[in-house]
Amino acid sequence: MQYTIFNHNGKKTFRRTTILRLFAAIGMATSPVIVSATTFDLSAADTSTKPYILSNTGIPAQVGGKTWFDDWGQNWSLKVSGGGSGTAYAEVTINGQEVAGFTGDDGATVYKTSNPGIGIAYQVTYRPDVSTPIKVFNPPFRLDFSGAGAGGFFIVRYELIRLTDFLPAGQIVPPTVTVTYHNPDGTSKTFTARSGTSGQPKYTACTITAPKEIKLPTLYGKDLVNGVQGETSVPKISLTNCPGAMDSINYKFTATYGTHDAANGVMKAQTGNDYAKNVYIRFMNGDNTPYNQLNSPKKLTSYIGSGNYDLPDFKVGYFIDDINTVTAGKVNSALQLDVTYN
Repeated sequence: MQYTIFNHNGKKTFRRTTILRLFAAIGMATSPVIVSATTFDLSAADTSTKPYILSNTGIPAQVGGKTWFDDWGQNWSLKVSGGGSGTAYAEVTINGQEVAGFTGDDGATVYKTSNPGIGIAYQVTYRPDVSTPIKVFNPPFRLDFSGAGAGGFFIVRYELIRLTDFLPAGQIVPPTVTVTYHNPDGTSKTFTARSGTSGQPKYTACTITAPKEIKLPTLYGKDLVNGVQGETSVPKISLTNCPGAMDSINYKFTATYGTHDAANGVMKAQTGNDYAKNVYIRFMNGDNTPYNQLNSPKKLTSYIGSGNYDLPDFKVGYFIDDINTVTAGKVNSALQLDVTYN
């Protein structure tokens, strides 16, 4: 406050003046932060169904053993664009049952396959690394996208885990995998990403133990008869260390010199100087009935999974259509045994 004295007609006048001091504060205005989000280009997204490729790996030898995470070049192109608000996300559903007591690499959840001895684990990711988290190994398999856009690939990798020492019969079929892309505006797209298989894991074939030679008794002219004679048992044929996870194991006997009467197991013999004529070899079952599947595969009916197996009992013997056409000499024939896996 300020006082001022004025003289006016000999009188003093007092005027009180008040000075108002004005103070203004300049502040920063606050506005909401806009979070940039990624939007999936759903119209251009690859939504094809791809099979599991199992033929590039083998089955782990020990319980708890694993292969490794890989997608074998089978992924899904997915373009993402920055802009807007909210969060776009992708989620994966494994349509299978979890296995307790086992984990894959990086602690991944293990799921059952169609074969009780084999499990499967998953790694979900996107390339380039613009998702949060970058990789996920457990349910819920979800990747969030916000910020940077990219023209990349959505990836579902997998690995096999051995669950049992004895590996049952039956090929490996993993669970179906479903993927859903969600945009912030509520639009979405769901598709079956993986289903079925392309090939089965590599395997080690059975070890075959079979006789190299079977000797039949010598026949003399006076003892010849039409039909079969000189029946001799074939030493046991065994298959050891056979693989599991097969639908079946089949074996096939092929007559090296051809067949004379395949339906009755009669094989031709070697020909030439010093060899008998019009004498054949019959291949028989253990009960002397003709083996009627020469040159054709036959299922190993006892197969139930990994392990050792014996083939049924067999016999061989001479076979003559007409003793009056026989000439003396050696009688040699041969069989080739092939084992196949399905």
